[in-house]
Amino acid sequence: MKKFFIFFLFIFIVIKQDVLASEPAYALVINQVRGTECCSIGSLEFLKRQIKAHIDKKIPGYFALRHDVLVNNKWMDFIKDTVKNDPKYIIPALFLEITPDLAIKSKVNHDITQENWYEAQNAYTIGYNIDERVKLVDNLFLEFYNQFGFYPKVVSAWMIDTPTLNYIHDRYGVMIQQITREQYGTDSYTLYGGPPHYPYPASRNWLFIPDYENSNPVLIVRQTITDPLYNYGDKTSTYTSQPNDYMKAGRSFGYFTSLLTETFSQPLDHFGFALLGLENSMDEKYQREFEAQLELVGKLGSKKNIFFADVNEMYKYWSKQKMTLYSGFDLVNSTENRAFWITTPKYRVRLLVKNNQMLITDLRIYDKSYSDPYNEYSSQKNGYWIVPYLIDGSFNYKFDSKKLPFKGFFNQQKEKFLFQFDNDIKNETDSLELPKVKELKSLNFEKLTDRIVLSYISDDSKKISIIFLEDLINISPIEKNQLVFNQYNKESSPLLYKTEGNTGFKISYGKDNGISGLFKYFNDGWEISFTSTSKSLLNLRKLAYPYLFPEPVGRTISQLNSFLAPHNQFAIAGRNPVRLFFSAKDVYGLPIIVKENVDIKTSLNISKKEVVKNFANQYIQYVDLYNDKPASTKVSLIINNSMEIPLKQKVYFAPNCKKEFAYCLTHPLHAYWFLKSYLGDKFRK
Repeated sequence: MKKFFIFFLFIFIVIKQDVLASEPAYALVINQVRGTECCSIGSLEFLKRQIKAHIDKKIPGYFALRHDVLVNNKWMDFIKDTVKNDPKYIIPALFLEITPDLAIKSKVNHDITQENWYEAQNAYTIGYNIDERVKLVDNLFLEFYNQFGFYPKVVSAWMIDTPTLNYIHDRYGVMIQQITREQYGTDSYTLYGGPPHYPYPASRNWLFIPDYENSNPVLIVRQTITDPLYNYGDKTSTYTSQPNDYMKAGRSFGYFTSLLTETFSQPLDHFGFALLGLENSMDEKYQREFEAQLELVGKLGSKKNIFFADVNEMYKYWSKQKMTLYSGFDLVNSTENRAFWITTPKYRVRLLVKNNQMLITDLRIYDKSYSDPYNEYSSQKNGYWIVPYLIDGSFNYKFDSKKLPFKGFFNQQKEKFLFQFDNDIKNETDSLELPKVKELKSLNFEKLTDRIVLSYISDDSKKISIIFLEDLINISPIEKNQLVFNQYNKESSPLLYKTEGNTGFKISYGKDNGISGLFKYFNDGWEISFTSTSKSLLNLRKLAYPYLFPEPVGRTISQLNSFLAPHNQFAIAGRNPVRLFFSAKDVYGLPIIVKENVDIKTSLNISKKEVVKNFANQYIQYVDLYNDKPASTKVSLIINNSMEIPLKQKVYFAPNCKKEFAYCLTHPLHAYWFLKSYLGDKFRK
């Protein structure tokens, strides 16, 4: 408790004064610059303010320019002047976000609209075929070269397929690629299970996996600083250093200062690291906050508390840091909970101390032979990178067993399935439970040549050591029964828990599938080892849907989980339609895009019925019904001439009582329908 109090006293002091970094610590700033074409239009004024702040505070910044900036003469004249006058602080980079004009110039077909431009399959290369990807990046890099006379070393894109990254590295010399943070589903991007904070060398098979044996890698950096404790299982995107994230949750500049301090004050001796930045398309209030961030970072730089590394320095250092620790206290609710992330070439683990209980709540297997799901495949809807896990404490899945008996994972006989994502502090979810921590002040980390060691005094007064090697985890000294695997909703889990005689247990995706963890007990402790193959992951992405690749296309519609609902149950005959919403879901209760034939069945012959595509939200389709005369009818949808999804209530076509007053006087029930239609219209407005 004393250590916890001292930490928060320290945080309070640095908020009031300055952030003190445990030297050495590096800061990197990458700002995304959007132009004036359709898709989240950027502001030239905000760009000028960002550039001025970088120059005034003497902070080097990479400005990642989108295609619509590169072709805008007014913007480029200003940018090139600033690069010429202040090349140390204003460094051009590339924002690989696809816009309609870039697609047209590259002779690539696109489906980008103002409403859907940001979705992964539209904005980034994962949504295009191999030939189209090459055309897009060749045009973009040529435009950049024509403007500056050189190719960029730094590229930003929330997602990019691995073959394209390899291509721009080999052909154009790209050294650093920025991707977005760890998140599930935010803005259509799921990046779950990669190295969570520090830069790492990318595998040429899948850039989301580290490969420290790659002699000429691209260095991957992840967008902005994330909260080690709370940025897990969070679908609200509020626990990062970006102003538009934490300010939306009502947090102040003090949260940013605390997060920055924590980031630079890690318990091991490898460099601290912070990645900052903001798009010039963000609102005024976020721009002001970002300028305040740069003010603080500039002061730290002037006092030599942090350093602004160039590309070559970062590349040389981080491509060799095989084992890292990223840890954090509770900066939000001031509890004694804390989290520790350990990353090695072979796995990633999250340790959570919650109410003095030591837990492993996330355990992922890394294999440099794993392949990117978008190596040859084009995304149909959204983007999904999910590293196979043995434990995922943010993922709570369950089904209603009253509806249909469970008959095993791989035949997927379950209904009313529910996915919930939440922070592991709030939920009781899958975890590996270790002995409790007697006193938090006993927690200690040490980094040796080939390992990271976490030690603490347990509630039975033993000194427990958790040793993280590159490919193994050792825990000792503990009794056999002091390591417990908690598996919730095991009937719904894709993972199989199996005891291995008297020696321990195994966690795997079914039988003999090639991806598993072996938990083996020896004389005084446990050893955790891993097996994996790339072929197994390819199979599991198909078999273990939706856990490892939940793309919502080509899935079977569930009659029980899908529904038809009225937008307006009452319409005026001969004027406007009755509109229904059709939401198609699979057996897991997850929304899917309907590719099947959809017919409309009504109990009464009516004038017109049609299914209307909803381009703004492809998960929902409209059903419009028209009739020229007052009537009521039942409605059902028929899917592929076999499945019927009924609307529970009738729909009604009312007379227009404003024009047919006499008719309504003699047909009071129909007049009531008119009143319901009138009031419904008013209510919706």
